[in-house]
Amino acid sequence: MPERHMPHPILTSAIVCELDVIASRQRARQIAAHCGFGSHDQARIATVVSELARNAFSYAVGGRVAFSLGVRGARQMLEVVVDDTGPGISDLDALLARAGESHHLAGSGLLAARRFMDSCDITTGSSGTRIVLVKLLPLASPAVTALELARDLAGVAMPSNVALSEAHHQNRELTDALAALQERQDELVEVSRRLEQTNARVEELNRLLNEKAASLMSADRQKNEFLSMLSHELRGPLSAAAMAAHLLKKNPGASTQTIGLGELINRQVGHMNRLVEDLLDVSRISRGLISIVKAPVDLRDVVNAAVEQIMPAAQRKGQRVELALPPAPCAVEGDATRLVQVIGNLLGNAIRYTGHGGHISLSLAQREGNCALQVADNGQGIAPELIPHLFDLYMQAEPSSERQHGGLGLGLALVKSLVALHGGTVTAASDGVGRGSRFDISLPLLQLQAAPAPTQAMSTA
Repeated sequence: MPERHMPHPILTSAIVCELDVIASRQRARQIAAHCGFGSHDQARIATVVSELARNAFSYAVGGRVAFSLGVRGARQMLEVVVDDTGPGISDLDALLARAGESHHLAGSGLLAARRFMDSCDITTGSSGTRIVLVKLLPLASPAVTALELARDLAGVAMPSNVALSEAHHQNRELTDALAALQERQDELVEVSRRLEQTNARVEELNRLLNEKAASLMSADRQKNEFLSMLSHELRGPLSAAAMAAHLLKKNPGASTQTIGLGELINRQVGHMNRLVEDLLDVSRISRGLISIVKAPVDLRDVVNAAVEQIMPAAQRKGQRVELALPPAPCAVEGDATRLVQVIGNLLGNAIRYTGHGGHISLSLAQREGNCALQVADNGQGIAPELIPHLFDLYMQAEPSSERQHGGLGLGLALVKSLVALHGGTVTAASDGVGRGSRFDISLPLLQLQAAPAPTQAMSTA
């Protein structure tokens, strides 16, 4: 520890009234200036002395402030002693701990002393309190003696009582303002603490959400991998069943019953194959692996190909399928196979959810730079609450407890995904349960230099 020499007194002032508190502040600033401290440190030293002098007056009804000049090691130092004969400071440690978050003036003064001075020693008890403050003089300041400081200060007049009284009034206003600011600061500190707690909770929620998202993504990936594996595993048995059904039909000695069973097996295998293909497509779309090969396609040809595929199913239910195709090509840039799949899915749903003898219509037209295709039926219709979710995966148009038709709820989800890959849109509408349904597809029209084709309009039953 640096060697410390006995300090030499400069000035001692009694504190018996508010004016003495203000005078102590003035003297502290004057002494700090003569010691070579800059304006910033002068203000700090004056503030500390003023606050501690005020504490002595307010809590001990008086005291004194003594200024001295000493040496610590090779540095000169200004020593300020503030003491009183009051009852002492009870629970000093707790007061200092709360000083930063409370507007208790005694605590604030002690806190300022510990922050602004190089050392602050506090001794308190029933016989009074003694506070010793030390501030090392700036390295660049010239050496000065206590005698010189005392002589210089003797030539500096203190403000008159009138000036001190006015300063006291202003000081009181500043003190009140400081208390109000401190109270506001306490509120801001509390708000900041609550915000930190809220932020911590938000961060924890984000962490949990990220974990849940990662878990869901992993589960979705595993589901897609399982669907892909399941679809491939089902292909083998289905191919064998289809071959067996074909051999039964081709057997010259087969009975009528055997041939009928062969045809039944063949239809069910075809249905299963379509489900397997839908599962594979769902898996590919979910993983972004599905690909389409775009080329100029006349949607009239696509419609005819899709109708040809579904006609046997419509004929078995005695349904009438009516087409209305435009005379000119309705060309789009797309994958013909996938577009046949889209229209086939819509027609297949219409057949499935329309009763025997029902009516299904398909119309195609050019409208506002797009090819507009509509599939409509007079079947069981769709409940209004199901419309917004109709194109979701695994969504069925009828409750599971009332299901009368097959399917996994994949067809419309595939339709939406494939149409989107072609830059188009698909919507569904229904006037209610039992009143049929309509599906509208819009695809960007591709302008082709081709001769108009003959008008096509046909009705099949």
